[in-house]
Amino acid sequence: MSAVGRPVIGVCAVRERARWAFWDQDADLVADSYVAPLQRAGGLAVLLAVDTRAPLELLDRIDGLMLIGGADIDPEIYGAAREAAIESTYPDRDRFEIAMLRGALERELPVLGICRGMQILNVALGGKLIQDLVAADGTHPHRKFKGTFAGNAHTVALVSGSLAERAVGERAHVAHCHHHQAVLTLGN
Repeated sequence: MSAVGRPVIGVCAVRERARWAFWDQDADLVADSYVAPLQRAGGLAVLLAVDTRAPLELLDRIDGLMLIGGADIDPEIYGAAREAAIESTYPDRDRFEIAMLRGALERELPVLGICRGMQILNVALGGKLIQDLVAADGTHPHRKFKGTFAGNAHTVALVSGSLAERAVGERAHVAHCHHHQAVLTLGN
């Protein structure tokens, strides 16, 4: 635990083009839908901008790691040929997050992977991904409309007695997903 008594959770940021006030440039972003729950739970959320020079130094300053959603993972990272349906990728982010994740696991830090974060966890542990989930079965409820969560609500059944069930207080939970990729082969 950090010296301030509250856990410091490093949240790996997304690098995107952003416009606000008179700015129009690349920015490191973390959506409030990731930060607010950490803060409500008593944690201190710290944005981790992609820094491929020395990612492991950051791990000495945090108590846990959160990997969030975002762009497709570059198939070259997990040894696959790039399919036509792959959307924007950020290989520097992929490499940074994999290094952070492996370092966090070696240090036995808590890790939470959400959406793309769960996928990068799988890839970092040797797994592979379905590159286009919608094309894989044509009926997948995760991405009915590209670019929006609208219409993508579906019910997720939670395992009885699991941490997830205890956290949300119900066995069935409505999720709003927008996945494009998914686990093909599970990592170690």
